[in-house]
Amino acid sequence: MKKIQVRLPENIHEKVKELAHEDGMSMNSFIVASVSNEVIRQETRDFFRNAAASFDNQAFADALSAIPNVPAQRSDKL
Repeated sequence: MKKIQVRLPENIHEKVKELAHEDGMSMNSFIVASVSNEVIRQETRDFFRNAAASFDNQAFADALSAIPNVPAQRSDKL
């Protein structure tokens, strides 16, 4: 595991300390979880950007047109 030193503005430090305490965790664990969530958020954003870049309107239209236009069956309803 790597160690880094982070300088936080005093108001952010106090807020992190408060939120970590409310969640029953250390400031370190809170910061690790926060950074992990941001990494996941950006990876998800990149995934959908890549998926959108390869979107094929015609393939989507063809897929939609293959769906029969019939009323929902009783078993389809929630």
